[in-house]
Amino acid sequence: MDFLKQYDARGAAETARPLELRDQATGEVIENNGKPCIVMVKGASSRAVQAELRRDELERAKKAKAAAKTGTQVDTNTAQDMHEATVKAALRLIVGFGNMQTAGEDGKARDLTVEDAPALLDLNFISMAHLMREKDAEHWTKPSFAQQVLDFAQDDADFLAASTKP
Repeated sequence: MDFLKQYDARGAAETARPLELRDQATGEVIENNGKPCIVMVKGASSRAVQAELRRDELERAKKAKAAAKTGTQVDTNTAQDMHEATVKAALRLIVGFGNMQTAGEDGKARDLTVEDAPALLDLNFISMAHLMREKDAEHWTKPSFAQQVLDFAQDDADFLAASTKP
């Protein structure tokens, strides 16, 4: 057994897995022509994703330091701010889509691309019930698309299990 390969959850998280997108209101898998709408998602513990988070954290620290020097205070406590932060975090994790289209400039259907991810994640607002849920809650708390991506990406065990299947 190659121990370092078999238990490399961070390496496994680099390979995107398919998330079946669910309707925020009902929890039902959204389908297009009988096939689930898929978002391809990297794991949150992937080294590439963590490097991006580190860059963001350093930028946030610089802004806080500059604000402290000038005596200004940044207020980021609104629901809209939380929504925007959730969307930004989810964007790092998306690498593609399946069974999802939109109208192109010519009016004809085209497949969604990564460039469409910001618009997709802004289609619905974060769910406060989902934010305040108990960790192991089994009932549907109406997570937004961005919250669904983040929840899915945080399941390291599933990424590792998918990478070790024969």
